[in-house]
Amino acid sequence: MFEPKMCDTCCTPLDPFMPFATGVVTYKHPAWVGKEWDHDPVPVPNDPGRLRGSCDFCSADHPSTAFETVKAIVMQDGPFTHVFADPWAACERCAVHVRNRSPHLLIDRAVMVLPGTLNRPQRRARRKEIKTLHMAFFQAGPEEVGL
Repeated sequence: MFEPKMCDTCCTPLDPFMPFATGVVTYKHPAWVGKEWDHDPVPVPNDPGRLRGSCDFCSADHPSTAFETVKAIVMQDGPFTHVFADPWAACERCAVHVRNRSPHLLIDRAVMVLPGTLNRPQRRARRKEIKTLHMAFFQAGPEEVGL
């Protein structure tokens, strides 16, 4: 749906956002808890030789496989419409939970490895956000496609 882009500064894959009112696509760094980006994104087309791979479920480095969904996943984030691009990269530990169709184990893993220091209410709120996204992923019919 949207052309995949990476940040030219840090080689991290960027997330596309589209404000509902304008319909103009912008790219932002992923919203990783505990990660403060020290620069604005500089979107450029993906360069496989420079792209920094990370698991889309838990943010671990070095994904080992990928999953595509049969249906697109579109979610509202305030004034933005967030369209999650295929494929979803997965590290080996998360891939096991996707293959076994174990959404709650996948959510538990994602919450367990959150960077930064979160108190219990913050962790619960983050779990709720992760659960919404991951349940939408499972409802969209994921199929393994490899990297």
